[in-house]
Amino acid sequence: MKRTIIALGMMLTLASGSISIAQQTTPSGSAMFGTMSQAEFDRINKEGAAKVKAIKPTKDPLASADQELMMQVAKGGMMQLEVSRLAVQKATSEPVRKLAQSEVEEQTGLSAKLKEIATAKGVTLPAAPDAQTQAMLTKMKGMSGAALDRYYVQESGVKGHEQLDKVMSSVESTAKDAGLKSLAAAAHPLVKTHLTVSRTMLTKMPAASGAASSGK
Repeated sequence: MKRTIIALGMMLTLASGSISIAQQTTPSGSAMFGTMSQAEFDRINKEGAAKVKAIKPTKDPLASADQELMMQVAKGGMMQLEVSRLAVQKATSEPVRKLAQSEVEEQTGLSAKLKEIATAKGVTLPAAPDAQTQAMLTKMKGMSGAALDRYYVQESGVKGHEQLDKVMSSVESTAKDAGLKSLAAAAHPLVKTHLTVSRTMLTKMPAASGAASSGK
């Protein structure tokens, strides 16, 4: 009987620990997502998506420096989109899956608008993920469970958004094209929000073991 009670206690402790990875509740009972409420997270995503969609591209040619910035945005966005699509399918933590789904929605809208701007200006964007993204996808396909969840949040949620944060800052401060600057201004708050949530989520995840983190 004592063994049964102890076992049940351990199961409840583990369950509560997994719930605390990212999604908790406020005293009022509303769901939390990282450092903010789920409602606030959803509102920021919705408003950002609307701002991105409203941008009107022009046919003014891009300077070479602006083209390079556009390519960096496209490359980073494609990486986030592809690994997040896979995470939606494979993640075992519901908060991680929700983060991945919100990233898919964000990057789908951003990618569509970026292509619209590029087409208007006669610029061809990459049609397929680069080697780094392909390697990440291959590794994720060989992972599962908590190891995959942590890898996704660490590599895409944190590191991926840190890189996009730098790129968006560069676009806002140095780009000459009004449409490209508007796109960065609209998307940058989303990037910062997802980065903040991902950092919080990562700190609440158990450390990965050597074997699990390598996917072996």
